[in-house]
Amino acid sequence: MRTRQLLSRLALIAAIPPAIVSSQIDTADEPIALDAFQVTSQKRVQSIQDVPIAVTPYTGGALTELGIYQYKDLAPFVPGFFVQEQSPNNPGINIRGVTTDSGDPRSETRVSIFQDGVSISRSRGSVLELFDMERVEVLKGPQGTLFGRGAEIGALSLIQNKPKNLNESSLTAGFGDFSAVEAEGMLNTVASDRLYTRFAFRYAEHEGTIDNIADDSTLNGKETLALRGSLRWLPSDRTTVDLIFNYQVDNPPGTSFKSGTIAPTGGDTSPFTFAELNRGNDLYIDRTVWGATLLVTSELNDAWTLTSTTGWRSFDSFEQFDADGSFLPLLEFAEDATGEQFSQEFRFNYDDGGDFVGFVGVGYFDESGEQKVPFYGNEQLVWPFLAGSFRDGLVGLGVPAELAGFAIPTMSPFVPQGALPVEFAAFANPALPASLQGLAFLAGAPLKGSHLEDFTNFGETSAFDVFADGTYNVTDKLELTAGIRFTFEDITSGYEARNLSNSPGTIGFILGASPNNVFAPTAKREASDDYTGWVGRIVGRYEFNERNSAYASVARGRRPDAITLDATTTTFLNEEVVWNYELGWKGVSENRRLSYGVAAFHYDYSNFQTTIADPNTLGRFIPIDAGNASGDGFEVTAQGVVSDAVQVFASYGYTDATFDQTGDNGQPQQFAGNRFRLTAEHTAALGLVWTINTADAGRFTISPVYQFKSDHFFDDDNAQFGGALSQDDFSLVNLRLGWRSNDGRYELSAYAENLFDEEYLIDAGNTGGSFGIPTFIAGNPRMWSISGTVRF
Repeated sequence: MRTRQLLSRLALIAAIPPAIVSSQIDTADEPIALDAFQVTSQKRVQSIQDVPIAVTPYTGGALTELGIYQYKDLAPFVPGFFVQEQSPNNPGINIRGVTTDSGDPRSETRVSIFQDGVSISRSRGSVLELFDMERVEVLKGPQGTLFGRGAEIGALSLIQNKPKNLNESSLTAGFGDFSAVEAEGMLNTVASDRLYTRFAFRYAEHEGTIDNIADDSTLNGKETLALRGSLRWLPSDRTTVDLIFNYQVDNPPGTSFKSGTIAPTGGDTSPFTFAELNRGNDLYIDRTVWGATLLVTSELNDAWTLTSTTGWRSFDSFEQFDADGSFLPLLEFAEDATGEQFSQEFRFNYDDGGDFVGFVGVGYFDESGEQKVPFYGNEQLVWPFLAGSFRDGLVGLGVPAELAGFAIPTMSPFVPQGALPVEFAAFANPALPASLQGLAFLAGAPLKGSHLEDFTNFGETSAFDVFADGTYNVTDKLELTAGIRFTFEDITSGYEARNLSNSPGTIGFILGASPNNVFAPTAKREASDDYTGWVGRIVGRYEFNERNSAYASVARGRRPDAITLDATTTTFLNEEVVWNYELGWKGVSENRRLSYGVAAFHYDYSNFQTTIADPNTLGRFIPIDAGNASGDGFEVTAQGVVSDAVQVFASYGYTDATFDQTGDNGQPQQFAGNRFRLTAEHTAALGLVWTINTADAGRFTISPVYQFKSDHFFDDDNAQFGGALSQDDFSLVNLRLGWRSNDGRYELSAYAENLFDEEYLIDAGNTGGSFGIPTFIAGNPRMWSISGTVRF
């Protein structure tokens, strides 16, 4: 019913939301119309209407108008695009039903994120504040020809403001609930007629939205400082040199992985109420990202332009989290991820004003990374916990049935007589699940109160690309585009597990992982191989008139081969391949007061790589080949200028993405018929900008935005925990009120996120789920803020 109501509302208007702050205002001499919007998705400047790709762009002004400073804030306005951000250390980006979120450095991403032409796709280093932006472009479908080896199902292109030939500056400051404070500023200076500089920063902080009664701390908060310095040099009239430095540091409190099984003292298991995570303030994220980019564009002659893009990136991210989500010191984990990369691309663009335009180029990419996962264990609590949750699993691991069932005679050598210790009193609480009860007889066993171990994944990749793409105008109305990229890769993967307690783990001795409890100790193991792959596209575009055009495309995307290791085995995963077939229509009305875009797609996956809990190592996740998968869907975007005061925009996306019933050889598949994780069949946004201009008091704006997301699962195993790892459909409403002085120098705004305080989940399952006790993360409640801006 809610879906039908949504569709009927969307039928009222049929956008490209990006231009909502750039339409013209009616005057006596000028009709109301939408401004043309230009993008560089195809590595050249084009009108959005002329690009045969499902691309949604937003100007920097639109981002500010809508209060968008993070990827997750942008997602509701782009059909077929969703961002799950547990923390700046752990984002998940989903385009058309396919998610990339792994922090494992041994596997490639599916969605590329580019910052001024440089890949920043690695999950742990990809989250950035969106401030002082020129524009953002979200491209859907395989984009490997244009954006490289990681753009298997889409790309997010971030274009930052560059220095300009003028002196200007601005400063914004604000506050809000949950003790929120924010500040943002920009300074652009002219050193000479050929040398300009620009500095910009943003700081944002608020306390956590979930109280942690363990020590009166909070969880799910924010603290971010982002800095950018850039320089533009014009050595000649035909050459432009941009040097850009980016720095961001995040120090928010920990994430509220709250148990859905073990309630806090005096509380309940709802993820929206207070938690009791025993490490309190010791749960946190400490993440730093550095980047340097050198862009050189030189017009060699009237037909050829050379672009050189040099990039260096580094990140260091450490997160402490409570994987059991309770006051019990059962599963205390951390993740320490580091990465460094260097890239160089040379691209030659050709355009002599004739029927053919295109480019050729070469690129080099080199990266290395580590993902270390420490485990802090209290065996006196972990042992009875494992007993209840993995009795059958232990048998599967080779533990004798009578031992896995904890028959007292079998355990008697480990159970000296004595009173029940205080720390085991919790297990006599009848409110706890049966899986955690009945094991008090282990009291006094020689179990360690403290144990530390870790495992580390290592990854190194060197890749060399050769690519070409061109468009030929067959007639005045028909153009054909073809592109291809060949990639040559050298991949090395490694794995290591250590014992950091300098003493045997008692549980590990029983389970056979001694001296560890969870990760069987292993000296560093490595494996490497060379691979060759290709991606490409063929597109036909027909222009019916200057206002309407249609396109059809076939594109091949790939996720490179991967090598994974554990203590004893090495697995070589074949490249994941997707074929995407798409039809699209773009147009504007005759009076240019309505613009719209429609795209329908079908894709087929082979060797789909997904992540599951390692059946041989508790608490560890591994990639597997889940076989074949497919998806169908369509997307509609529209924007209209109703009057000189009112603009409306809407977007709707439908995605049906599932695992196939059988593989290539007719064999049943593990997740046959299951929907992809994080994939909602229906997503939508509907909003307006109402502007009131006054002669003396300035300009007032009211901008409500409605967002809808239908039900979705948080795991590819849709039935896990009885299907509890899912979210029902929900709606959010954001509201922004603004005022700007007539001279544009002063501005005030008030913003409310989740105005009606809707309760919804960001994620469910997580590391605790692999141990049998899933945890749940709540989305933000209602939050408000007020800010002011002055421009100089």
